[in-house]
Amino acid sequence: MSSARFPVVFKIGHAHGGLGKVKVDTNSDFQDMASVVAVSSTYCTTEPYVDSKYDIHVQKIGPNYKAFMRKSISGNWKTNTGSAMLEQIQMTERYKMWVDEVSELFGGLDICALEIIVAKDGREFIIEVNDSALSLMGDSQEEDRRHIAELVAHRMQAFCRPAMTKTTSHSSVSSQGGVTTPIDERPLSALSDVTGMGPPSGSPGLPQQAAVRRDSQASQSSTVSSVGSGGRRATEPSATTETSRGPSIFGRQSSTATQNGEDTEDTMKNLRKTFAGIFGDM
Repeated sequence: MSSARFPVVFKIGHAHGGLGKVKVDTNSDFQDMASVVAVSSTYCTTEPYVDSKYDIHVQKIGPNYKAFMRKSISGNWKTNTGSAMLEQIQMTERYKMWVDEVSELFGGLDICALEIIVAKDGREFIIEVNDSALSLMGDSQEEDRRHIAELVAHRMQAFCRPAMTKTTSHSSVSSQGGVTTPIDERPLSALSDVTGMGPPSGSPGLPQQAAVRRDSQASQSSTVSSVGSGGRRATEPSATTETSRGPSIFGRQSSTATQNGEDTEDTMKNLRKTFAGIFGDM
């Protein structure tokens, strides 16, 4: 097939920056280009050639709009190839409406750009639409990069932030039933051995029954040791001494300690008689 009108422009493949574009003036040249495309393993498009004075680049980066005029000074029919003069021009309402309409056509693009050719008769043709692959132009490229970075960061904050979940930390433990009272480490064995008394009922120490059992075992061991040593009576500290050592601990009166001491002596006498009878018979 051949074009109905000449000259035409061949655009081969996905090229940019003036590459892959050929101007065809005659039908024979068109057939030659068709044979080249046949072995290129890519697609091609053709469009009418527009004899242009200059082209206009309109860009939209978020809420920021800019327009640039580019005019070739090298005589090439491609205004974006060779030497060209670049100038930032006023952003008109018509250009702003065009880029906004194109943005909405593709779902609402935050970043997009239009390439417009202005013919020598003053007509304007939109020949290309770019998304985020737009080319930054002029002395404001650093500013445009900053606008792109801020826009991307804002979008990430809005759409890429993970959902926050409220977690309640139960770090405190109830004090009721959870506090243990340390055991009183004061010596109780000396008093319990002589007086036969355990710690008072309100004391956080050993139970009363365990203390009494330990006192009875201590009394029996002392009796056996006294019989084995020839019937000599072991010297015991007086109840008065023990009472003077610990009245503030147990709050016992000396009369009670004395009475308990007499009971202990009677018990020991009975045990001595029993053991003497047993060993005497043997």
